[in-house]
Order: sequence, then structure tokens, then C-alpha cells
Amino acid sequence: MNILKNNKNIIVLCDFDGTITTEDTNVKLFNKIGDKDIIQKYREKYYNGEIDIRTLSNNQFDSVKLSKESYLDFILNEIKLQRGFKLFYTNLNKYKIPFVIVSGGYETGIRPFLNKHGFNDIPIYANKLIFNGDSVTAQYYDEEHFPDLIRKDCYKDFKVEIVKKYRKKYDRIIFIGDGSTDINIADKVDYLFAKDYLRDYCIKNNIDHIDWEDFNDVNKWIFRY
Repeated sequence: MNILKNNKNIIVLCDFDGTITTEDTNVKLFNKIGDKDIIQKYREKYYNGEIDIRTLSNNQFDSVKLSKESYLDFILNEIKLQRGFKLFYTNLNKYKIPFVIVSGGYETGIRPFLNKHGFNDIPIYANKLIFNGDSVTAQYYDEEHFPDLIRKDCYKDFKVEIVKKYRKKYDRIIFIGDGSTDINIADKVDYLFAKDYLRDYCIKNNIDHIDWEDFNDVNKWIFRY
């Protein structure tokens, strides 16, 4: 199947943590600066369905002291770019395929990381971090942009809303992801690249997907090299 045919009608949406980066920046951050037992307790509650992702994030940030300078130093010096991403992004530009990041993480770290690697023009939909000395507060994208929608029972998360937005303009949507914040859109895109937690979710729920480990795999599948 040649998905590049009529490529003007294709857009690529992509997660950030553990997708464009080799590791989830937030998991690695709290593993480094957080109390192991406290952080593990919050994570277990999240994966057991006892708390949502916002509550997990709030509890984790409330449990640590972190300045903006320390956070950016961590992002820029301890987080690595996923293999094959530069070639992948070059290929997207070659074929004039739009690329957008849709992340449950934080633009506060995503934007500086991308700028460091020379990706200065990628649109980003993500949450933000507000620093006050050593205290951190998360500002969530959906609370800022969908304040009425999030109160409705039908609301899933902002990633679903972003997919709906681009569905109005593009015939085919490719999504690349790996984590728990990607599961609500797994069955709402045309081509899904899934690994790690997302892949396990797709297998469990019989959702069609394409296995991948790094962007060399994505390059080969989409661009045939």
C-alpha cells in the first residue's frame, strides 16, 4: 500500500515522550529527583485506574522541589533524540507532509529540546509548566482550551479533540506513539505506529497497528527506505 499517494491529504501526528525522545522525560525526571516509594505509589494508582493522568502529574510535582533552570538543564542534557527522527523529519519536508506534536507532556520542555536539535517550526499541542521558585504547577491544555468540554461525560482527552480538528481537513491521519496518553486515539486514526504500552493496549483490544522501535522503522514503512 502506497500511503504517499495523494500525500497532500495526509498529516502525521506524533507523541513526544518516549516517541521523539528515547525515554519518557517525566518518568526519568521523577525517577531521578523523586522519592522512589512515593512516586511508585502514585504510578500504581494511575495504572490501576484509581487516579487520572492529571492527578498523577499534580501529585508527582507536589512531591518534589524543582526550579525551571534545573528542569531545562535536565531536558537539554539528559534526554536523547530518538534514532532516525532527523531523517524522518527531512523526508516529511521532502514530501510536504505536515507534522504536528500532540503530547501529554509539557511544551515547557518540548520546545527547548526541539530547538536544540534544530526543529524550530513544529506545531505543538501540549500542557505547560508554571514555575514559582522550586514549586511547579502544571497548566493543562484541555483546561485552558476546552473548559466546557471537559465537564461532559463524552469527553476523553484533548488528543481526541486534536484528531477531530485535523480530520476535518485531512483524509488520512498517521499517529506515532508509545504510551498510556495515546490509547484514546488508537482507533481514531488511519495508520497507527505503536510500541511499548500503546502496542500492548492495541494487542489486548484488537486494534490494528504497526510495530516500531525507532524512526528508522517508520521511515522504512512510510518512505520505503
